[in-house]
Amino acid sequence: MKYLIEHYFEDFKVESIKVIGSGYDSVAYLVNGEYIFKTKFSANKKKGYEKEKAIYDFLNQRLNTNIKIPNVKYSYFSDDISILGYKEIKGTFLTPEIYFALSKEKQELLKQDIAMFLRQMHDLDYSEISLYTIDNKQNVLEEYQLLKDTTYDSLTDIEKQYVEDFMQRLHSTTIFDGKKCLCHNDFSCNHLLLDDENRLCGVIDFGDSGIIDEYCDFIYLLEDSEEEIGVSFGEDILRLYGNIDISKAKEYQDVVEQYYPIETIVYGIKNNRPDFIEKGRKEIYIRTRKDEKLRK
Repeated sequence: MKYLIEHYFEDFKVESIKVIGSGYDSVAYLVNGEYIFKTKFSANKKKGYEKEKAIYDFLNQRLNTNIKIPNVKYSYFSDDISILGYKEIKGTFLTPEIYFALSKEKQELLKQDIAMFLRQMHDLDYSEISLYTIDNKQNVLEEYQLLKDTTYDSLTDIEKQYVEDFMQRLHSTTIFDGKKCLCHNDFSCNHLLLDDENRLCGVIDFGDSGIIDEYCDFIYLLEDSEEEIGVSFGEDILRLYGNIDISKAKEYQDVVEQYYPIETIVYGIKNNRPDFIEKGRKEIYIRTRKDEKLRK
């Protein structure tokens, strides 16, 4: 990575470099103690860094807020590799432990910060970046067809029933008929940075962002897990955000959660990863057994 940075950006000299995070197809580095460089060795126009850079540029020009987002200074795109570089946004990542240690007043201020940031971003005129539109429902329909064309026949009756129950729900819900806007689309605690006063000071990692259903940015805020703060946290932010159907936002989160095992299987199919296919199938059984216990 040191070679790639210095090769593509001749004015940049790497004095220090360390890995600070990685995803399925990307790695992030802290360089010279002040720059973040991200790379992925594939160029997916819909999810790649070209889109991410375009959205950063758009937001840095349009958002009227003190909350920082990455401001890309270095970028390189080819058929084989994508690289983004920007100054690190200083702060502490939000965690449930930090949140629950705050006073009620501090908790309220933080929720207001988050609601205001989302409201401002969601109300932007996105016409100039409309090519980055994401149709979640259509994507699921296409992934279902891929599943039918590949792995579906090898699934057990229980697994097939889980898939078909989900598809029936998908066709009957109205949650995809609401407002479309520019969303972060991965708005989780580990992408929110706090300053020394525990106020929101930065939002990072817009790799999944695009013009999509407004409810998308409340999925993790409403999630009840070890990594996220919990349902009441998300509900409070929705109320502060205003002019949104909270019940539909919660339904959207539940639908996304129900789809997770199927999504995992499809990821395995697309990327030739049998381990992900197996992981998704196991998750279906875990959830099926859990539902059976609840019914009893």
